[in-house]
Amino acid sequence: MIKRNIKLLLQIQLGENPWILIVLIFLELLLILIPGLIASKIEKRPFKEQLKDMGFRKNVDSISKNISKILAGLAIGFLFFLIAGYILFFFKYIIVENILGTDFIREGESGAIRSEPIQPNFIQLVIIVILHITIIGICEEAFFRGFIINKCEEKLKSIYVTILSAFIFAIYHVPPFLVPIRTIITLIGYFFTFGVLLALVFFYFNHSLIPCCIAHSTFNILVLIF
Repeated sequence: MIKRNIKLLLQIQLGENPWILIVLIFLELLLILIPGLIASKIEKRPFKEQLKDMGFRKNVDSISKNISKILAGLAIGFLFFLIAGYILFFFKYIIVENILGTDFIREGESGAIRSEPIQPNFIQLVIIVILHITIIGICEEAFFRGFIINKCEEKLKSIYVTILSAFIFAIYHVPPFLVPIRTIITLIGYFFTFGVLLALVFFYFNHSLIPCCIAHSTFNILVLIF
């Protein structure tokens, strides 16, 4: 039941052709390119400086500290995987269903964006796993945590920045221009919660993308495999 609930969030109809899904994953690079270029024009600073703001800066930490960040990211990603179904259950059945009813939930789920490949072969699955590590986790964390938080925290308190970044993260995964309002209401709490958790990881590790990217990628890969 729990695993099925998680998988419902990570499939799209295009998943019937994993090669199309693989191509679409590369669009996530726009999460770095577009905000970086826009900010570069507005602030009149080089694009490279914008990348540094996102977290792509020289790593000066010791090997042992980097290893601890990697291990922490793996552990956090695994923990997210363990609690994901319960978070989803809470928002769908404890909150939304009790307020709006079972039919609302059913219709909300039917409009969800689904991004899990359907019956991929071994090569396709390996490629998708690699892209989750090298593109999805990095690009999403660089934008939702690195870019948004770093750009806003000088003007807003940390709690407001956390809420803002988590909300944008949630809206990205249930975009109003692609899914019906029932789907947004049904699933936004789930994604918002993970946005908050990843923001807390980002703050805890002193604005380092490493544990966030690894946690994000680990969670996605576990959902894909299991």
